[in-house]
Amino acid sequence: MNIKTNQKLPNFIGKTFDGQQFDLSKYAGENNIVLYFYPKDDTPGCTVEGVDFSQLNKDFAKSHTKVIGMSRDDLASHERFCHKNNLLIPLLSDEDGSYGQKLGLLKESGSYIRTTLLVGRDGEIKHIWAEVKANGHAQKVLGKVKELENMAQKKLSLGKDLGSTRRSYTKPGQRAASKSRFNH
Repeated sequence: MNIKTNQKLPNFIGKTFDGQQFDLSKYAGENNIVLYFYPKDDTPGCTVEGVDFSQLNKDFAKSHTKVIGMSRDDLASHERFCHKNNLLIPLLSDEDGSYGQKLGLLKESGSYIRTTLLVGRDGEIKHIWAEVKANGHAQKVLGKVKELENMAQKKLSLGKDLGSTRRSYTKPGQRAASKSRFNH
């Protein structure tokens, strides 16, 4: 694996099966991103994972998180897979495997190692799940997303509280002297 937490996720630009242009960097600053890599469309584990992420998609959205899947399958395969299983999340194609190779997520066979990345709004990888077991995985990821969002909200609220009571810096004796009754 060529990636680690607290590192910026390299950008990916591609298309979804319905022809929509997709640029991963456009989500930075606005949303967290769950980017899950899976070996092959329409296999048992990949179907479970896709269906589970789709069923929880609204919960992820409430936590300001976009869920995206990626495999080496072509866009036509993604289209069949999405329609057959009523998947509600965009699936991206890395047909030539260049993105997977860059991240170090390809098996010797050339398919993806089942891996999920949680990327914060700052574009940095916050958590990596490697060699994932599909059953229950989407729920675990949602739990981590909520944890990340709670931390972000606490920091934001703390910043607002500090901001409203923050004063400009004065030298220690300066304030006392200006309020002194003996300065005439």
